[in-house]
Amino acid sequence: MTTETSLTRSRRAQLVLALAVILALAVGLFVFGSEGGEQAGAVELKGEPPPSFTFEYFEGGTGSLADFAGRPVVLNFWASWCPACVAEMPDFQAVHEQLGDEVVFLGMDMQDISREAALSLVESTGVDYILADDPTGEIFQAFGGFSMPTTVFINSSGEIVGTHNGTVFADDLTARINELLLLNG
Repeated sequence: MTTETSLTRSRRAQLVLALAVILALAVGLFVFGSEGGEQAGAVELKGEPPPSFTFEYFEGGTGSLADFAGRPVVLNFWASWCPACVAEMPDFQAVHEQLGDEVVFLGMDMQDISREAALSLVESTGVDYILADDPTGEIFQAFGGFSMPTTVFINSSGEIVGTHNGTVFADDLTARINELLLLNG
């Protein structure tokens, strides 16, 4: 084997490795993006009623969004395996405490590792807003979800008025709620 062939193989291996890293980063940003913004798939649902579905409450029993008719809802899809979801949960709890009963906070645990993992995260973050389960991801998909976390804003008239793809921290969450839910009904 010549030195030139060895260098060519080495360069090829470096190129393949670099492309693999770039691809992994791109997929990671797409799936678990923390910057967030309006979600393309969910924009189509803006101004529409949310998809109809039932879910299991963590506390037991079944429910649906109809349970919250006439009240604005912040629907947040999360999972214990999602670092961005874990990062935003204390902020959701803080805004929930700040707003009290003005807005319903519904945390939808999507395809989690186990109920124990989800409950452990809930306990460690002190979350006490309403929690429900989406074990198959069917509800998430019905909202056009494609990355975690995803937050859907539903006004008191029962219309989707916004969707945020990615992490939302307290200041931005409060601003979005004021803009989309409390000021616009």
